[in-house]
Amino acid sequence: MVKVAGITTGFQERLYTTAEVTLNYVVGPENGLPLLLIPGQMESWQGYKRVLPELSRRFHVFVPDLRGHGKSTRTPGRYSYNLCGNDLQEFIQQVIGRPTIVGGLSSGGVLAIWLAANAPALVLAVIAEDPPIFSSVWPRIQTEKFLVHNFRVALDTLGGEPGKRDIERYFASLAAPVKGKTELLKIPGFIVAIVSFLYRTNRALRPDSPYDPPFLPFSFRSGMKFVSEYDTDFSRATIDGNLSKDFSPQETLQKVSCPMLLLRVEAYRHETWGIIGAIDDEDAARIVALVKDLKCVPIQGGHGIHIEQPARYIAEVTTFIDDLQAQGKLPVVSPQPV
Repeated sequence: MVKVAGITTGFQERLYTTAEVTLNYVVGPENGLPLLLIPGQMESWQGYKRVLPELSRRFHVFVPDLRGHGKSTRTPGRYSYNLCGNDLQEFIQQVIGRPTIVGGLSSGGVLAIWLAANAPALVLAVIAEDPPIFSSVWPRIQTEKFLVHNFRVALDTLGGEPGKRDIERYFASLAAPVKGKTELLKIPGFIVAIVSFLYRTNRALRPDSPYDPPFLPFSFRSGMKFVSEYDTDFSRATIDGNLSKDFSPQETLQKVSCPMLLLRVEAYRHETWGIIGAIDDEDAARIVALVKDLKCVPIQGGHGIHIEQPARYIAEVTTFIDDLQAQGKLPVVSPQPV
């Protein structure tokens, strides 16, 4: 079982301080080209733990906690793609120190695209994992009722201080749309009660790994950690438009000149709740039309591909990089001998 607790073997946890924030991050062994992985909203670096060992065999992997997440600085009222993008641009310049492959999930995927557009000399290629680059941006986010619902659940139930939040109430409030029906389907109460019991018991018996109760999948265990600690003002910034302030998806995508891999999870539009997912067919067509050197791969399953389907994620990333190297679009860097 991959644990949420602890540092992945071969990795080190470090801090980097900018003029405004301190970013917590992990870094792996110096094997091959640098690879910066950017977690999505509510996610910390631990979300990548299922893929870190394999990726670190051929890449020099860096995974930061974005501002407002994990052990990085909270900046209420100052969350935006431009602010986070500038944090990451400085991180590449000062910590990685050379052009890198940049990947990210969800809002992290949007930030990976932001870096390619705004700091092209620092980005070798982009891996955009189901980025809601149109659907979560103001003013459209106002019309995407299911996306707004999810963020409001977080704001309403996780407003307490980290470590003192009502995680049971959060999961009890989550719900999913059903085709043909207006009302949302909630998680059955008995399941929430069982999960909460396992969590409380494990926290009492093993306080060193409170988010690792037995029998629960990694996606659920890591999710409990993420919602326990992230700054919910990041979600507020998403729905009130501050996250996407002064950010143009179209202009950003047009400026991407490096190769880009788009991992797109199948989404659909609900008659009441709007987009269910991150990228609908119209969004996908716009991305294809705007990015010059793009490979688009459809994925079946959940939004967090690297969390839920680590083998598939690793296969798509390595195939993409192998193809670019074979075409001479990326340098070939051999791993260091063990």
